[in-house]
Amino acid sequence: MVIADLGLGRLGQLGIVVRDIKASMKHYWNVLGIGPWKMYTNSAPPLRNVTYYGRPAAYRVRVALAQTESVVVELIEYLEGDSIHRDFLAKHGEGIEHLGIYVPDLDTPLARLRGQGLTILQAAEGLGASGDGRYVYLDTQSTLGIILELIQVPSQRIAPEFTYP
Repeated sequence: MVIADLGLGRLGQLGIVVRDIKASMKHYWNVLGIGPWKMYTNSAPPLRNVTYYGRPAAYRVRVALAQTESVVVELIEYLEGDSIHRDFLAKHGEGIEHLGIYVPDLDTPLARLRGQGLTILQAAEGLGASGDGRYVYLDTQSTLGIILELIQVPSQRIAPEFTYP
């Protein structure tokens, strides 16, 4: 789905916070046939310019990505540090945390949304093998009931640490 009239990009990701990523990958595969899963550890460092509610932060999470026909399903297991995923897990338990929108350049839609009064919850740079790729989570919980993530996809992903099945 392209959100062309708003100039935001393509709705392409559903983010789900889980307590046990390996058990969740297996469950989503066995029950819904979602997979294969590619698992990575995201942490700051090596991610750069990481912020959590506007201040520098360090964190570590495991993420697993699976492409379905229409969206990427992302499972997120919080490990340590300041992260909105920790906050979500503490407040809501496991569940759907965010919708991700893929954008070719994060700056333009981010400026537009910030101009509407949205605030940044968490942001980082350096998702890709060559240090490119960025994300920003915006506080849209009171208006949309869910967090919105803008994702500027890296030109090349790093190799996954683990694949299931």
